[in-house]
Amino acid sequence: MKQSQKIKTKAQLEELIDRYFEGQTSQQEEQLLKENLADCPWESETIDEARFTLGYFTAHKQQSRQQRTTFSNRYRYMAIAASIAVLLTIGVGLLWQSRQPEDVCIAYVNGQTISDKDKVLTLMQSDLNDMGNATQGIAEQLSSLGEVIEIDI
Repeated sequence: MKQSQKIKTKAQLEELIDRYFEGQTSQQEEQLLKENLADCPWESETIDEARFTLGYFTAHKQQSRQQRTTFSNRYRYMAIAASIAVLLTIGVGLLWQSRQPEDVCIAYVNGQTISDKDKVLTLMQSDLNDMGNATQGIAEQLSSLGEVIEIDI
């Protein structure tokens, strides 16, 4: 079979596929198979499996390449746009943060705003002491509960 030859029947193509997978084809026949498999009009289980195995699901390879190039260009532009958006967001965040006063201390207690730093720190210390006392009380209760549950065997 010549390299530029077209396979004329479905049966010839299927026979060539079978011979290819049995390792009985020459390089020219393999090239002929690849050329014809990409754009043959026939469909069968054998032909579809060969297309899948050899990666020839698209009939028009050139059109497929153009579509992939278009998609890759779109993704490239989208990635560039996303990178610019991230950089702008970071820049705006840094500018906003640099304009905020550093020594601001605010607490909201019973619907009231307390902005005096000393009062806020006193409230925080009081709350931390209350939590420490509660923790000690819970630890004592668990300890006494453990003593009650002990069972002698």
